[in-house]
Amino acid sequence: MPRITKNPKERRDEILNAAMELFNSKGFEQTSVSDIVKKIGVAQGTFYYYFQSKEEVINAACERTLASRLEQVQRLVDSTDLKASEKLLYLFTEALANEQDEAVFEYVHTESNTSLHQKWMVAEIRSLLPFVRQIVRQGVEKGEFSTQQPELAAEFLLVGVSFWLDRGIFTWTEEEYAKKKQALADIIHRLLGGTVIAPDNVV
Repeated sequence: MPRITKNPKERRDEILNAAMELFNSKGFEQTSVSDIVKKIGVAQGTFYYYFQSKEEVINAACERTLASRLEQVQRLVDSTDLKASEKLLYLFTEALANEQDEAVFEYVHTESNTSLHQKWMVAEIRSLLPFVRQIVRQGVEKGEFSTQQPELAAEFLLVGVSFWLDRGIFTWTEEEYAKKKQALADIIHRLLGGTVIAPDNVV
């Protein structure tokens, strides 16, 4: 059978996807490099061409997931169809992740990965902060928000909501989680001032 040649990005993503699926199903320690390459049908040397270790795979998967989310967040920030309040609600209540990234979220949020989860949250908050600040400034410029300290308000809001709605920290029921999401519009209103109306699709 002739060897199938793939471009580097496609092959790298294939390795990442296979590894994260195995880490979730078998566990990180129980998954070997041999398991990963066997799953996608390549030689072990192919793995080491892209990654030096399984730990590097985890870091790369998290970086890919975050980069994917930030691309979508930028499109949200640039949107002219939504109010600033609607952008914030969507940003805070929607995962904004591709299907291939679901395995990363599942792995990071498992109880045994507390340290990785904390690192992920810090990295995500730091990466999202410039976008949230920009959205809040948009709201102030449009007269939608009246806060006198948009930079600090944006930071407080992002950090607070990130922890409050994180199911990896709090084991909210679906009903509790839904109520918190519904209350978020009022929280944004009280923190940032102005009038905030929750979009119909945030439940």
